[in-house]
Amino acid sequence: MSRDICKRLSNLMLISAFISTLFYSASYPYIYAELMKVVPTFYISLEQLLACIGTLLICSMWNKYSDILFKHYAKILVVEIIADVYLFADVLIRNDLKFYFLLNILIYSIITKHIACGGTKMRARVNPTEKTREKYDNNLSIVCSVATLLGIGLETILSPKLTTLFILALIGNTIDNFFYLYIYRQIIKNNLKSEDDENE
Repeated sequence: MSRDICKRLSNLMLISAFISTLFYSASYPYIYAELMKVVPTFYISLEQLLACIGTLLICSMWNKYSDILFKHYAKILVVEIIADVYLFADVLIRNDLKFYFLLNILIYSIITKHIACGGTKMRARVNPTEKTREKYDNNLSIVCSVATLLGIGLETILSPKLTTLFILALIGNTIDNFFYLYIYRQIIKNNLKSEDDENE
């Protein structure tokens, strides 16, 4: 029974990755190109600095307190949804690309890094054996590559306005988090564990 649940949730994670990557690849590269026209060089350096610091601190925290942080994963997902809605609403209303860039850096460096670390733990729970994890990782690469090609193709054909690109990016981010909320709750409800968890 748990094997069927794991397979279903693993497939849902792949669907989530496909949808979010499709929206992301159809929007964010072109958003980023517009941002580079208006943001100072200092902001770009700040982006790299905060991203690296966030990765060092948050990945270290998850290595040490993974089980504790995972209990609060649903709250982190909701916080990112709220932060993203505010971020994109602000840029759509005020069209302040510099503020968008700075706030996006903070969201990515703090909240999204937690999402990524928790996502790693979810993948381990949903794909509990070495073989299923290997298969999932390969399928994820395939799914994301196909979605990227489709996203680039759609953007090239449709050439949407910048405001539409922001809306597409928000949809991609939000859908991904709603999928993850559902999968997380199923993991907790069914008490799914990885091989490492079971051997402890």
